[in-house]
Amino acid sequence: METIVISSDIVSFVFLTILLGGSLFGVKDRTKSTRLFIGCLLAAMAGTVADSFSYVVLDPGQYNAGPVFANMLSYVCTPLMFVLFTLYFFSVVEQKAAIPSWAIFPVIGISAADIILAVVGTINKKMTYMENGMVMDGEWTDYASILLFLGILYLYYFLFSYRKALNANQIMAFGGFLLFPIADSWITLFNTDIDFTYPIVALAFVVIYVIIQEHAVAEESLRRIVFEEDAFTDPQTGFKNNRAYEEALKAEERGRAMGVLCCNINHLDEIRETDGPDAVDKYLLTFDGILKDCFPGADICRISEKGFVAFLYKISEASFEKQVTSFGELMEQNDDMASFGHVYSDKDPLFDMVRDAELLV
Repeated sequence: METIVISSDIVSFVFLTILLGGSLFGVKDRTKSTRLFIGCLLAAMAGTVADSFSYVVLDPGQYNAGPVFANMLSYVCTPLMFVLFTLYFFSVVEQKAAIPSWAIFPVIGISAADIILAVVGTINKKMTYMENGMVMDGEWTDYASILLFLGILYLYYFLFSYRKALNANQIMAFGGFLLFPIADSWITLFNTDIDFTYPIVALAFVVIYVIIQEHAVAEESLRRIVFEEDAFTDPQTGFKNNRAYEEALKAEERGRAMGVLCCNINHLDEIRETDGPDAVDKYLLTFDGILKDCFPGADICRISEKGFVAFLYKISEASFEKQVTSFGELMEQNDDMASFGHVYSDKDPLFDMVRDAELLV
């Protein structure tokens, strides 16, 4: 049985490595969703290695702390992966709808309790222990399974509540992914000698990648190629330059839910006169950092010394307004660093949206 589990762990690790390679090298400018998906894969890979190690070093009849520690680590990686997957799931939903900031806290609480069970239960031999040279699961493993099951039900609630923000493929992928740990718990219930948690997790990630993430990576890459073709970047800020901005206007991005933000930096002339060009550069870098933080994933163009335009594609109006509000608060806190106007639409031509946003500056 140990040979079967180790072999399945090795195959799982290979699959996860392939998915990681596709996510890392599929596109240069990775979105928040892709970065979180990579985090999920890394946690799963760590858990797979630990799970395999807990079987490889077994020596029947001998006590060895190594397998026990490895088994504990594999238990710890599961709730860590669950938190990262939840953040990934929320990041996909937030592309179309706003999720309340408190939504992640129950998942963090459940995962923290799972981690505590794994660590404390290993110490007092209630979670995992060694008997006759074999790593055994203790009575607390049932509690860990119950906590994970509650977390899965919680995510199913959000999947149902925000189903209109997802397409059919995304609903099928996320719903199917959450079924895999339930299937694993049933297998373990009927045969406690079999533990295929991480092979099943690897299979679940394959489903997610094939249905969702592979298309997301391809879309990110295509958008980057279209937007940056025959264009350059602004050397001072690293944003797109005026030529890239003109290319974006020509595309006109009709029929896509998007937001446009136009802003002009204030106080540059006064700073140049009083403190010199180095102070101006420092001021620009501060503004650039705020703009990037407030609008992650946006295509930002510097169209003049003081003028910037940010394009946010496939975003809900609630999410866009939330980001704009945060940006406005930071501008006020920094002595009205910039004046700005913003427009949201799912049907108007991009040129008209930019014009309207400029009029609001």
